[in-house]
Amino acid sequence: MTAPHQPPRPDTSPEFFERLYQRAEDPWDFRHSNYERERYAAIVARLNDRQYRSAFEPGCAIGELTAMLAPLCQSLEAIDFSASAIKTARHRCRDYPQVHAHQGALPEGVPKQPCDLIVFSEIGYYFTPHKLETLVVLLWSKLEPGGRLIACHWLGHSDDHRLHGTEVHDILARVLGSPGELESPGEGYALQRWSK
Repeated sequence: MTAPHQPPRPDTSPEFFERLYQRAEDPWDFRHSNYERERYAAIVARLNDRQYRSAFEPGCAIGELTAMLAPLCQSLEAIDFSASAIKTARHRCRDYPQVHAHQGALPEGVPKQPCDLIVFSEIGYYFTPHKLETLVVLLWSKLEPGGRLIACHWLGHSDDHRLHGTEVHDILARVLGSPGELESPGEGYALQRWSK
């Protein structure tokens, strides 16, 4: 008896992302996509009522959102799997000396020092449910009292994702508690903010 066919697991390796960025500097059109620009603006609008001492943005890609967050932050650490993406992000954020962009991955790349802002955007899909739960607990442990964690994820389907965006936010809410109603301020994405 043959085993049932299993769909291939998505490739979420650093090499996969590096290949994408080597083929195209901006593979998801972060710079010009109306969807991405509106999503970035919605994230910043939910954060720009204060300044942040120390922020962390994993999965920063080419630094478009990073550059929009920078004026709100005294220090902003941004990491990405891809060395090519980080090179572009450093150039994009060259006018912001408080931005420190470097190659890194989660959970190893979580800062040792406490943060008062964590921006968890468009990366939750790449983990298994168990690994995402463990990661969320770790991220929350690094957040100072009064700090914020904001999460934003696309609600469409991609063969490259291990989890759907709704599953990501369900796991976040299960680990952190519900921050209130799931916002969908724009077409096709979820946005939530937690305060510690």
